[in-house]
Amino acid sequence: MTTVLPLLGGVVAALVLAFIYITVAANAEAHHQDRVMNVPEIGTSPDEFLRALHGAAGECISEGNAVDLYQNGDEIFPPMLAAIHASRSTIHFSTYVYWAGVVPETFARALSDAALRGVVVRVVLDSEGTEPMPKGLVQQMRDAGCTVAWFRRMRWFDWMKYNHRTHRRLLIVDGTVAFTGGVGIADEWTGHAQSPAHWRDTHVRLTGPIVASLQGAFTDNWNQCTEELLLHGRDYPKLQPTGDVPVCAVVSTPANGASEAQRVMAACVAGSTRTLHVSNAYFVPPASFIDALCAASERGVDVTILVPGPYHDQKIVQRASRHTWPRLVRAGVRIYEYQPTMMHAKTVIADGELLLVGSINFDPRSFALNAECGVVIVSRRHAADADRYFEDDITRSRQVTLEQLASLGTGNRLVDKLCYWARAQL
Repeated sequence: MTTVLPLLGGVVAALVLAFIYITVAANAEAHHQDRVMNVPEIGTSPDEFLRALHGAAGECISEGNAVDLYQNGDEIFPPMLAAIHASRSTIHFSTYVYWAGVVPETFARALSDAALRGVVVRVVLDSEGTEPMPKGLVQQMRDAGCTVAWFRRMRWFDWMKYNHRTHRRLLIVDGTVAFTGGVGIADEWTGHAQSPAHWRDTHVRLTGPIVASLQGAFTDNWNQCTEELLLHGRDYPKLQPTGDVPVCAVVSTPANGASEAQRVMAACVAGSTRTLHVSNAYFVPPASFIDALCAASERGVDVTILVPGPYHDQKIVQRASRHTWPRLVRAGVRIYEYQPTMMHAKTVIADGELLLVGSINFDPRSFALNAECGVVIVSRRHAADADRYFEDDITRSRQVTLEQLASLGTGNRLVDKLCYWARAQL
């Protein structure tokens, strides 16, 4: 016993020191990227904004697409499963969240059935986000012929690499139909946000030339997991126009400079001239974005932020977020807390002209550490639909006031500030 206790104490101390080191290193990386994000005002011309968006994303705006916008699991899961059931050649599926329950079992069965009928099924699972996934489901898919790869499993000698996750949600079927957004493969996403057991989220289905960019995002994940490049012709079929919607992909892999996710979010804030409606599950804006949001409000933009309320699944993140609210509210930014359930959507609607949907959280982890994916849909029709959903969400929310924030005690404010300091690790 006398030798075991010091050994255990040494292990615990080593783990604590490692956590502190990773937190400090991750914060330093995120803070570096924040320092290079001086967000300017773009101007009032739509053409100027679209050119700036192109430069920020590093992707051309793709013409000739069709887009379907879905809210919550009752709308999201059926078309995803229908696409899997109808697949003929390939299914490429990447997710951060895959937990236990009926929905995970349903997807595992659908993917397995596709593989058994000869479809090439490739699955990327983030090893942190999918930790609750029953290993039997992985084995079921592998036994059926699916190739399942884990993204960056924990290794004691490479913890910093483990800290960079893939947060993308991608389903690409036959190289012609793509889904992306915020939904996870878990029972929490079922229903229609009618109770705390059914989360609120947004997802999109896309066809047309834009699918090639999302296929490229999956290829990036697959290559990192397996060192295999996807170069077969069936993985990149010729894509014909299917509609009239311009779409710009946001395929973000943080490096030393500002990531694509960070730059596109900055462009949306800087380019807005009338309205900026943001729904974000983990809203922890870095300092430069607090400045940009305040500047947008002060130049007359209606800046409204929707965040989770009493059913937030990450209370530490909620406290870090709250640290940023006083300055934003004083600048005229309206912040609402969604009351019925966990609000997990990640959308931005700018000027009623365009809609950003994807996996991108408004926080340093999405901006500086995680691989993310989203799409900017340049369509008044889709932006108007999203705005209607947003306004409906606002009616179910409670506005944050300066009086409410002033009533917080000194202890609460200190804890909020500490959580904000560690925001890159939340």
